[in-house]
Amino acid sequence: MAQCKLTPREFIGNTFSPQVAVVCSTAADAACQKNNLSFVELLQPFCKLNTEGHFKDPQGNTVTIRNLRLSVQDINARPPEPSLAKKMLNEAVSTALCERTTTIHIGTTELDIPVSVPWFEAWRETFLSVQFPSDHEFTKHLLACMIVVSTAEDNPLEKIQTMGAQLHQSIPGKLPKWFNNNALRYYILVHDSIQDDRNKAEIVFTEMKTIYGANNCFLLQMNSRPPGLSDDNTHLPDPWSQFLTKHTELSGGSEQSSSPRTPADMGGVSAMPSELTMETSQAGTPLMPHNCVALPSPPDLAQLVSGVDTISLSSETSESANAQLEVGQEAVPVTIHPLSPDNGKSQSFIPAAKGQSVINSPINTNVWADSPNYVVAQHGARLSTQDLERLRTLITEFCLRSLLPYVEKQIGLLNDVISNKKGVSRSLFSATRRWFGTNKPGIPGSAPSNAVIYTAESPELQLRRLGDLCFMFGHYSLAYQAYHSAKRDFAADQAWVYYAGALEMAALSAFMQGETNRKTIEYMDDAILTYANSCKMPQFATRATLLSAECLKGRGLCGEAAKQLIRMTSEDSDLRSALLLEQAAYCFIGPKMMRKYAFHAVLAGHRFSKAGQRKHSLRCYQQAYQVSSGYYLSLPIETIFYIRIIRDTRCTSQEAGPWLKITFTSQSEGRPRL
Repeated sequence: MAQCKLTPREFIGNTFSPQVAVVCSTAADAACQKNNLSFVELLQPFCKLNTEGHFKDPQGNTVTIRNLRLSVQDINARPPEPSLAKKMLNEAVSTALCERTTTIHIGTTELDIPVSVPWFEAWRETFLSVQFPSDHEFTKHLLACMIVVSTAEDNPLEKIQTMGAQLHQSIPGKLPKWFNNNALRYYILVHDSIQDDRNKAEIVFTEMKTIYGANNCFLLQMNSRPPGLSDDNTHLPDPWSQFLTKHTELSGGSEQSSSPRTPADMGGVSAMPSELTMETSQAGTPLMPHNCVALPSPPDLAQLVSGVDTISLSSETSESANAQLEVGQEAVPVTIHPLSPDNGKSQSFIPAAKGQSVINSPINTNVWADSPNYVVAQHGARLSTQDLERLRTLITEFCLRSLLPYVEKQIGLLNDVISNKKGVSRSLFSATRRWFGTNKPGIPGSAPSNAVIYTAESPELQLRRLGDLCFMFGHYSLAYQAYHSAKRDFAADQAWVYYAGALEMAALSAFMQGETNRKTIEYMDDAILTYANSCKMPQFATRATLLSAECLKGRGLCGEAAKQLIRMTSEDSDLRSALLLEQAAYCFIGPKMMRKYAFHAVLAGHRFSKAGQRKHSLRCYQQAYQVSSGYYLSLPIETIFYIRIIRDTRCTSQEAGPWLKITFTSQSEGRPRL
């Protein structure tokens, strides 16, 4: 089946990586901007620890950490508003394509499927990144803060104190959210090797180590390349490009300036092209893909096909007129689809020849060609090889000398607090609910309990905090124990949001230990149902489903993974449903359930079409056709099947001919029934 680039363990580890904030002075940021990068962007390629780290748990056992990845973000960064988040999700899918396919032989059937699914991975990464941090978990709360100043400051030490005092002014319950009241602080002194005074840097750095400790300070020398050599961009590769947003407008608040745009964002029929040419493409006109094969339309089917377009447009408009649609998914009636022929040439939707990619063109016709031209900035022009090594050393020393000792200390403190308060009933009300509460979570229609509010220092949240800290740093056995204990407390208090979160993380802890069994699978299943039904929090139910599906596929339980993915489809988001249905279809390839694969590929294609993702819709239909072409359904059902394809892709009468020819000749070819 189509594979994701990340293994399940890598995906889970990246999803719950430690959060580190950065507060940077103006002078330090100016030194970084000489490389067309902010300080946060500068660190992105080096945020993965390449060496092993170690810390001791409360029992004195040494815990080894490998491939630790940090999530470094600006302290003023905020998740986007829902409208912009939807646009970013749509954009992530529209701009990601996979041209390479692989052939899978199942019996006598050959399936050409994508080698990878970058559109799904891009959507998944974006979906997880736009979520707001919640109070029922601490994995998205800031664990540490880097305070960055420059030797160009008049008084760097005074600047550090001023910036540190501003951190104390954060309002509880508001963003940013901190892991605890004693977050780790790490002090970085940026020194421009050519512009700033080296002696001043040494003096200031010595004073910093005296005040804050040698393990909590770092002198970062950078910009060692003279400005005159900055025009030569061949000296180093650009490791930052994959971490930077494609267009900076996506991070802004204005939707009007966000680019590229989908046809549905342009306002209707008037924005659609009236004519396409292969030689030129005017602003506002989708570019023609280059992989369409011209075939003559069978004359004997012309009459049969003549009314298809009219029926499809009217029914499509009526079906979606009152639907609550997501950004970029409006069903826009058009006269000529971007995949339609030009100058009278008929194009075919017959799948590409064996070994040929379904989508050869890198241009997505869901995206308009009138996007502004962006000049790709050269990144890191002032950084030498030694500067890059210093950036890598910064992350290594921060993790090994400061962060891990801090984590070891915090785990010990949390464990002591929990041990001292274990067995103490929190209140008579809580004890009464423990024995007489009867409500069950996860039942559709059950109302969530809003009465339970925990204080920041309550034993239940301290237990959850301990589990999250152990999980983020690879101590999965202790994390599982903490989550399992917290689960029982939350269930007794009927705090279903906290209960679902503890179940979710307990199941993931068991998987990361390699001890997945039926009980832990049920944990995750209950977490998804509780998030979705009792808590009415579909975003967390979707996250749990994405994580659970990777765990199940990693254990070879593809059928269970498909079941969970299908269950999360709904009418509130066509794009999400399309992606999950497509992933469910790929799960059926492993057990060789070809008809289920084709059926769910068709469903995914339909939802992609409703979401405005025509390229992906056509690809799903073509993949399903590879299975259905070897069988035939009863004539009425098969006719409906192909008319649905014609309607969703909005092809013309000439293009529909080859599809309908297959339909009405299937019985004479002696194909087996599906």
